[in-house]
Amino acid sequence: MSVSTPDHNPTFHVDDLITDLQNTTTGIPTGWLALDSIGVQFRPKELALLAARTGHGKTSALVNIAMRMLEHAAATGSSRPLLYYSHEDPPAHIFCRLVALLALRPIEPWTVSEIREHFSGQRSESTTALRNEADFAQLDAAVAKLKSLEPMIVVVHRPAWTAADIAEHARGIHAERGVGGDFIDYHQRIPVVPPLHARDQELALTGRTLKPLAIDVGAPVVAGAQVDRDVIPDGYQDKVRKAASGSINDAIEVMKSARPDLNHLREGGSEQEADLILGLMNFAADLRVEATAVQATTDHYEIGVLKNRYGPTGKWAELSYSGASGRIADVGATESADDVLARLSA
Repeated sequence: MSVSTPDHNPTFHVDDLITDLQNTTTGIPTGWLALDSIGVQFRPKELALLAARTGHGKTSALVNIAMRMLEHAAATGSSRPLLYYSHEDPPAHIFCRLVALLALRPIEPWTVSEIREHFSGQRSESTTALRNEADFAQLDAAVAKLKSLEPMIVVVHRPAWTAADIAEHARGIHAERGVGGDFIDYHQRIPVVPPLHARDQELALTGRTLKPLAIDVGAPVVAGAQVDRDVIPDGYQDKVRKAASGSINDAIEVMKSARPDLNHLREGGSEQEADLILGLMNFAADLRVEATAVQATTDHYEIGVLKNRYGPTGKWAELSYSGASGRIADVGATESADDVLARLSA
């Protein structure tokens, strides 16, 4: 009986494998000290998922990480662009989110909504009264910086694109200029054509398409992933309301019971191909939804390591989150817009 010969030679060459490792760039830090300290990096050739319930900051986290990668590219002299595939927000909205991260103000930071109103010519009287000349100068500086970074950012809004379409587009850019990172917002919104019989099979197929993409372009692929509300335990709403009427810290401890886990990824199938899965928890979102009877708020935000092929799991990093501006930062971190613009000009 004849045996067909494969087109490639699978011989195990140690020297070739060592050369491949030497040519692979190092992992990119998250930029958040609290998360970096527990061993989280976005590594080339790996697929990472950011898992969260609706309203818990998936898009904000993706845009923040993209900004961190731009800073890392500036620091290392990389000219490889970042690709951002949005199945939700159009490019103009991503632009406003990026501007908000660059136009930092220590008091009354620019909100994404204000920035959208400003550039659409529909600025409200309250915004005009609140902002001074220095605020608008900072906005102009942020826009000028983004203009200088145009070759480094590709934003694609094609809601009908499948994972295969994304992969083909990314590989085309990689062949011409290289790729520094792929961002996808978000996993469950990517259509599968033709549809399969089971949703978990569709999500697994999407993962099996995105993982080889990361390997082929030699860059991290970072995608948002939806978490089912089944993560919320019985009696959660009442417990949050009761705790919030006492202290924010008490409410935060209660809300930690609703942190996402691997088995909470909506419709399953997403976790199989991922090398890194981070869970996102925006505590202010649950205070707004679950504790409407009390006036309570918090900037407490957590990112936890749910899966990590090459590092520890189960640890959660405490961060702060401004929902209005979309900025995620280390607790107590103080930096100015000039600091951020300087890092992007390194």
